[in-house]
Amino acid sequence: MANPQDSLQVRVLRAVEELLKERPPDDHHADTNMVLQRMRLEEAARDELNLCMSELLADGYLRGKELRGDNKVLDVTVTAITENGRQLLWQ
Repeated sequence: MANPQDSLQVRVLRAVEELLKERPPDDHHADTNMVLQRMRLEEAARDELNLCMSELLADGYLRGKELRGDNKVLDVTVTAITENGRQLLWQ
């Protein structure tokens, strides 16, 4: 049985996948603000979302970059879901 964090990771991957499909080829990215809105999360969830997106990036499920400051992740911009990320989505 998956733990709640896995569930959040899969939900984030789904939101990123939807957002990337909708973006024009010359502007193919999804950032924390876009994912926050797509998932209909409150602003209070931003830090948890940034951390989750950062972990997905570090674990090789997403491709992109993160902006860090004040010893925390401030924003994550995703440019692609990796093959490992797609496998996690379809498990």
